[in-house]
Amino acid sequence: MKKALSGPLKDVRFHNPRLSGVGVEVMTLGELRQRAGHALGAAERVDFHLLLLVQSGHASHMVDFVEFGLRPGTVLLVRPGQVHQWRMTSALQGHLMLFKAEALVPSIAQPQPDMRLLALDEWPTASQPSRSLFAAAAADAGRLAGDIAGFAGRDIESAIIRHGLMALLLRLACERVRQAGDRALPREAGMYRLFVRELEANFHKRLSVLDYARRLGYSESTLSRACLAAAGHTAKQALDLRIALEAKRLLVHSDETVVQIGHRLGFSEPTNFVKFFKRLAGVTPLEFRAAAHLRPAP
Repeated sequence: MKKALSGPLKDVRFHNPRLSGVGVEVMTLGELRQRAGHALGAAERVDFHLLLLVQSGHASHMVDFVEFGLRPGTVLLVRPGQVHQWRMTSALQGHLMLFKAEALVPSIAQPQPDMRLLALDEWPTASQPSRSLFAAAAADAGRLAGDIAGFAGRDIESAIIRHGLMALLLRLACERVRQAGDRALPREAGMYRLFVRELEANFHKRLSVLDYARRLGYSESTLSRACLAAAGHTAKQALDLRIALEAKRLLVHSDETVVQIGHRLGFSEPTNFVKFFKRLAGVTPLEFRAAAHLRPAP
């Protein structure tokens, strides 16, 4: 019986000596299968963005213990720090883009407004854009692959590649922005993004929502309203969910005991960690670990 998203966790960094200065790489899924071989099914934590455009075939992909179906037209985004695992089939075809965060700040007149419009932190992990938008994005990916294939190390070529990537991402973001409408005001969305970044850096310290609000220069109520408007949940819920997610990762991908994991996440008493985890996950830490190691892979 195969394990699903379990076993030792492999930390994967962006590594391509020829493209290290650009921070962008594009390949087909066929090329990925040839490169990775049998190692393709291992659980990985990446330090870069992974964007997949599925052109044909059906499969699934695990991202932080959630299984997402892949079919023609699916766009999948894995963010830095997330744990993912391929459920690859030979029939699955598409474009795969790997890019470092630094590649998203090109030398343009107004990079910050463009980054706010992009808002990658707010993208769903998997989406199904309109056919016309997907076709345009796939064409962008093809051009990007051609630019990378001919890359000779010149600064102007790096700029072309980065601008091409930004154009592709903004094209995909455009439809999401239209669909979202005015659910969150720009100020609230910006506050939420700042909170998420601060949370990602400090969740293991067991800070309170008030602590985060003070770090960001807002009141606790203002921060919570921004979270509700931008993400549909309170700041406290976001904090609890992030801690629970890290606990799940450690339970499945490490040999640390429940006591050690609780201590790592800022719980001074193991019983408090067990109660917290059961409230969020519905099972105890040991029950979650056992279930993850017994669940068959599709």
